[in-house]
Amino acid sequence: MNIPRIQIQQGYSIIGLETTKGQQSIEQPRPSLNMKQQRGQLEMERTSPVLEIDSRKAWSALGKARFEEMTDRVSQSSLQISMHNIADIARNGDRMMAFHEGGNAFAEIARDSVFGDRPRVEVTGEPGYDNVDVTYIPGQVHTNYTPGGITFNPETHKPIIDYYPGKVNPYLVHQNFIFMSATGKQLDAVV
Repeated sequence: MNIPRIQIQQGYSIIGLETTKGQQSIEQPRPSLNMKQQRGQLEMERTSPVLEIDSRKAWSALGKARFEEMTDRVSQSSLQISMHNIADIARNGDRMMAFHEGGNAFAEIARDSVFGDRPRVEVTGEPGYDNVDVTYIPGQVHTNYTPGGITFNPETHKPIIDYYPGKVNPYLVHQNFIFMSATGKQLDAVV
């Protein structure tokens, strides 16, 4: 005997997912240093060296002294010559007064006056190896240094963060279904 049977088939839905990953972008701008530099300052003050050369004694030894010195030297030398001559005259007078002692004082005095050494007026100075005086005063350098410096005023920037979220697109790969059928000859209809 042929009994009718009901046959049920069922299919599940199949869902597909299409995903795109999220993206994150981080950008960090560089900080600004804002650096300022003050220059150091160096001040130098210099005094010139002094070289003094005094050659008056050398010129005086050569007979080319200054006018005042020559006049002084001539007057001093003339005074000494005058005093020497006065002393000679007094000495000769004493010799002439002593004629009783013998000898010819007048002839000796005359011979000494003609052939004797006469004092001279000295117009030259005393020669020497150190007649030139040299004096050197070195110059000086005074320095004043003011140091410079560097100042920083840094300016930082916040990071720039961008986020692009991911996406999920679902789609239906296979739709669900229920299929029912009856088998057998005694059924007139299929539901």
